[in-house]
Amino acid sequence: MDSISIKDLEIYAYHGVNEEEKKLGQKFSISLKMYVDLKKAGISDDISDTINYAEVIQDIKSICISKSYNLIETLAEEVARYLLKKYRIINSVKVEVKKPWAPVGCILNYVCISIHRER
Repeated sequence: MDSISIKDLEIYAYHGVNEEEKKLGQKFSISLKMYVDLKKAGISDDISDTINYAEVIQDIKSICISKSYNLIETLAEEVARYLLKKYRIINSVKVEVKKPWAPVGCILNYVCISIHRER
């Protein structure tokens, strides 16, 4: 299956279980892999036969900043649900949410969750 990927989109938002996370906010990194048949777009050279990834990026940003979630799992579910509903061309989507500044009391690169949802 063909795919379109967005890697490590950085968004500053207010998600987390701790009250400080909701007040101060933090950086999140979101990656997507959207599984879609790209043959028609490859032949037609017409953006209407594919997904405008600039539009998808704005959709993700809106989802991230419009509401505060306790869990990054919920954020990932919302992104996947929205994309599958809005873009009928997507057969399935993998969403990864990284939380590089997770307040866990240790030095780490990031905490990450990954989900895969199908139509």
